Amino acid sequence: MKHTPIVGVIGQRQVGKTTLLEEAAGDYQTLDSERTRLELETDPALFVGHRSKMSAQRKFAPFAIDEAQLCPRLFPALKEYVRTHKGPGQFLLSGSIRFSSRQAIRESLTGRISTVEVLPFTVSEAHGRALPHLLQDLTRVSSPVRLEKLFANRSIVSESEFERALLNGGLPGICFFRSKEVQADRWQTQLDTLLNRDLRLVQNTSLPYQALRDLLVHLAKNQGQPFELKAAVAATQISAITVKRLLFAYEALFLIRPMKCTGDQKKLTYFLEDQGCASWIARISLNTPGDLVRGLYNNLRQELHYRPELNGQIYQYRSKHDVEIPLVFDGQGVKVGMIPSLDRELRPKTIGSAQAFLKKHPGFKCVIAYAGRDPIVRSPDLFLIPYSWLI
Repeated sequence: MKHTPIVGVIGQRQVGKTTLLEEAAGDYQTLDSERTRLELETDPALFVGHRSKMSAQRKFAPFAIDEAQLCPRLFPALKEYVRTHKGPGQFLLSGSIRFSSRQAIRESLTGRISTVEVLPFTVSEAHGRALPHLLQDLTRVSSPVRLEKLFANRSIVSESEFERALLNGGLPGICFFRSKEVQADRWQTQLDTLLNRDLRLVQNTSLPYQALRDLLVHLAKNQGQPFELKAAVAATQISAITVKRLLFAYEALFLIRPMKCTGDQKKLTYFLEDQGCASWIARISLNTPGDLVRGLYNNLRQELHYRPELNGQIYQYRSKHDVEIPLVFDGQGVKVGMIPSLDRELRPKTIGSAQAFLKKHPGFKCVIAYAGRDPIVRSPDLFLIPYSWLI
């Protein structure tokens, strides 16, 4: 807000965008209100100018417009207004779809907008803790003493708390309800809105709700695995071309997020944006290494996501020799490959995958997130750490 006239706050429904906007704004309006939407559509320039001047009367308090994607005429009006009214921090826009994914929104606001993407809560965030730098610290560890010091003053969660976080997810509009019946009702309402209304803003489809849901269930059950188009078609009875279009739409709605793979395997994999949604819709819990992968992914990615200065990326590594590293965190000062394992006594294949990865990636650390009770340094670049300690 100190550097650009418009800031976009985007993310899945119930992730907390409205709360953030209401706290930061001088004037807050939502286009979920039919009356506000009609006022804006009648004269966008008048709406933007009048509201912005009212908001500007308060010191550094921008005009916030929630669910901005519902009115495409807003965007050219904003472009013209900030062209003639210079200055940073004038507008906050929120969206539950990526603005550029809606064809009706033809004005990109390039050069006039910066975007902040809000992710679901991690366990650490739900407890009110500061954004951690565990991955950076692990990259610097080289001895048992330093590894012990790293966790000496760190809040440690139990395996049961890890599992609860996997089941409840991190959308504050849903995850903090203790009643499973209330959570289930909230998830049903969430998916009804996303699949029956919001999706139509991005992709014109005649598919019924159940077919759209079936594809999401298939993706939830196969998170972290190379995406196989034929398998998705067989599981859903949706044509291949339509599956591809729906994947784009689900990503635009912040329902899923793709992850690339390096090594010999180049296929993308997909993760659901919120693991509470995955657990609910696919009736899954913590019983496979894949569940560890999705739990660690959702609780560790924020370290890179909310620190753009690290220029970080997350990907997988798979080789033709059956070496699998499901999570690789790579950025400025962050070089960590991670192998989740539910074993208490590690198998030779797991150690072999770690050693093969390190041979191909000098300068990296490899962490085996396992079901043991103690952190172990196998070598200066290979650690075994209880998986629940990492969140």
